[in-house]
Amino acid sequence: MCCINLLFAPARMHTNTIIYPTGHKYETKQKYEICRLKKEIRRPTEIKCFYSRQDKNGADLIVTNDQPTFSCLKEMNCKIE
Repeated sequence: MCCINLLFAPARMHTNTIIYPTGHKYETKQKYEICRLKKEIRRPTEIKCFYSRQDKNGADLIVTNDQPTFSCLKEMNCKIE
């Protein structure tokens, strides 16, 4: 009877390991806000999309692309400055 207790180990719950981009355990997560399309400029050589931030803090976000079939999203998530 003394050896039966050695066969059964206490059960442990599995915890997911979080892998951070820099590898630091206490790294702060990136926070995002909603950016909405303010203006779209189409030229033969490029397309520019101007987005305004939800909280109005920080500069407007500008996305450029040189493909004529590119279309701007109505809203997207962008990093908080």
